[in-house]
Amino acid sequence: MEKKKQYNGLDIMKVIMAVLVAARHMIQLFYPAESKWRLVIGAWLSNLAVPVFFITAGFFLFNKVDRNKKEESKRALFKYGTRILNLYVIWSVIYLPIDYINWKNGPEKDIQATVLNYIKSFFFCSTTVQLWYLPALLTACLLVAAAYMAGVRISYLLIAGALLFAAGCIGDNWYFNQQLPMGLQQALHVYAQYFMTMRNGIFYGFFFVAIGLWFSKSQRNIPFVPAMAGSGIFLACMLCEVLRCSNTNMVFMSAPAAFFLFAAASSVNLKNRKLYPRLRMTSEWIYLSHVYFFHFYGWVRRWNPLPATKKGITISILGPMILFSWCMACLSEKKAGRWLKKLV
Repeated sequence: MEKKKQYNGLDIMKVIMAVLVAARHMIQLFYPAESKWRLVIGAWLSNLAVPVFFITAGFFLFNKVDRNKKEESKRALFKYGTRILNLYVIWSVIYLPIDYINWKNGPEKDIQATVLNYIKSFFFCSTTVQLWYLPALLTACLLVAAAYMAGVRISYLLIAGALLFAAGCIGDNWYFNQQLPMGLQQALHVYAQYFMTMRNGIFYGFFFVAIGLWFSKSQRNIPFVPAMAGSGIFLACMLCEVLRCSNTNMVFMSAPAAFFLFAAASSVNLKNRKLYPRLRMTSEWIYLSHVYFFHFYGWVRRWNPLPATKKGITISILGPMILFSWCMACLSEKKAGRWLKKLV
């Protein structure tokens, strides 16, 4: 039996990207408006994370999906879709106490309006800041898979995805959308009233999942050094775009930067060790659980011996978060902790 290939470089990259996402949300909440880290992490480097996650998810999914093996592919898609949906429901329930606290301390006291807004958020965005990725991933994977299984060429999917991503970047950022004709601005306003955001599986995830599909089916491998060079060039372009256009969520240049970064990480050949699957699991725990550590910090701040400086806040939040996520990954390897794998 052929041994399954392990992409250990991707496991290292995923944990770095997960920490960047957690740091982004922490900086948005706790750092002063003038902090340089709001630019460096919050608007620049962290915007690599979600594109990389989408590409990675698409790559591994379409390694199991082949349009020439329809029944086997349908089972793989159903299993994957069910897993993502279960994760979204489980973590939405896990965050219910936080949702209740936010509602209790917020200005909106009308229960009916709160429930309706919660339902709308659940279906079209998410109820917690980072969970939007799960329904977006599910939507993107199903759309790309349906088109691929129907025989659509991968190049056409990439073109369609690029156009959707461009529309999302324009619609999500005031720098661009304020320059649109008034009719399009009004259409965007109507869209936002019903669908809340363009950071979803259609305008964001579709393109990057299609890139993952391309990587899984293409025989072309980009060597590590050229791939890292390409990533570095487009990272610099990302910074210029962020400085000029004030993007904070969807950045045009994140697409080529993420493409080359994934290519570089997937080309790394490292000896298989238990460390790498553990890092992969750690990255998932970090991404899904990190918002709780913001609240934990607030609850115990009065007893925290560290000063409430940027460094003190960062250590107080990211330190316990990484330790907790590592422990969960280690525990899930034990027989008694295998059920923890259902949470990531």
